[in-house]
Amino acid sequence: MYSCMNTTEGIPPRLYRTPAEVHRDMISICARIRENEEMLSVHNILIEMIPTWAEQSPEKWIPELEATVAEASEALENLKRLQYAAELLAAELEEIRCMMKY
Repeated sequence: MYSCMNTTEGIPPRLYRTPAEVHRDMISICARIRENEEMLSVHNILIEMIPTWAEQSPEKWIPELEATVAEASEALENLKRLQYAAELLAAELEEIRCMMKY
């Protein structure tokens, strides 16, 4: 989408993505957020670990628990990046909405 310049209001010519393109990106981000939320479910992680590790001594669980914590930390960082991307998309949609008023 192209927006013509308006020299009286100091608006330069700009290219905008369509609302549908931004919406598509938002759907993609929502799906990635759901995936990361599943990775952060401590209850699910522990339930999956019990059958595998129940027969072994708790000391042997430590490396697996550390790996699980590392994965959860990575998922949390991903969520932070996705939140930032969602905020940028929201700002972009607001800018498009304002531009369409002209």
